[in-house]
Amino acid sequence: MLTRPTWVNFGSADRRQLGFLWDDARVVDDFTGDASAVLSAAMKMSPRARMVLAVALYEWVVWRFEGLHNHEEPQQILEAAWCATVDPRYLGFYYLEREEWVGPIEGPLWCAAAYLQHGLPKGYAFEGDLYDAMERLYLLANHVVPDPESLERWLQPTLRRLVGHYPPPQLDDYEDLFEHRIGEHLGTLIGRDTLDPSLAIDPVRDREFLSRVLAEASASKNPFLATREVLEERDFEGEPYVIPT
Repeated sequence: MLTRPTWVNFGSADRRQLGFLWDDARVVDDFTGDASAVLSAAMKMSPRARMVLAVALYEWVVWRFEGLHNHEEPQQILEAAWCATVDPRYLGFYYLEREEWVGPIEGPLWCAAAYLQHGLPKGYAFEGDLYDAMERLYLLANHVVPDPESLERWLQPTLRRLVGHYPPPQLDDYEDLFEHRIGEHLGTLIGRDTLDPSLAIDPVRDREFLSRVLAEASASKNPFLATREVLEERDFEGEPYVIPT
């Protein structure tokens, strides 16, 4: 199971002190951030970079509440989401029962998972859904993290890095007409350490991370990972849960 990366850093803030307004009936009405910089930068990224950014923002919400609840699902979804950055069909369809996820801890976690499910699986084809997910995940993270400036200190150089190194790929619309090899046409693979602005980008390390996550999620039968039967229904070609050569 994944652990908190060093780039999710809350400084000396006490995460047990929630310090934000939460009403399950209002949710987005109480968000006060501005996601325009995120969306503007995302327009200059590859589809895969947008997916990775959405997962990264989800990470900020997940780790903000680490140790404050007893649910396994948020981290299991995180693992499956990283798998989906290799091929979005790897993320299985899920729905968390809303009545079991209420209040200022479980409520934000439910919202984050719902936003991710909305944007990640089909965001390569329906860009609006992925942009919606990025916007909501950013606004949610900005709302709940104990020190929003820590999020911004990470976000700004990360956006510049993703824009600078992962531009939209030049694609042949007829190369994979029936979308059997979706994962191969989203742009360069991006690993978790690439989201750490203090580290140099290392494609080998990125592939090793993604290969490990795929293997571990498959071996543990992560409930949010699509089964082989589902992948067949989604017209997946080749050996699943491995990095394409």
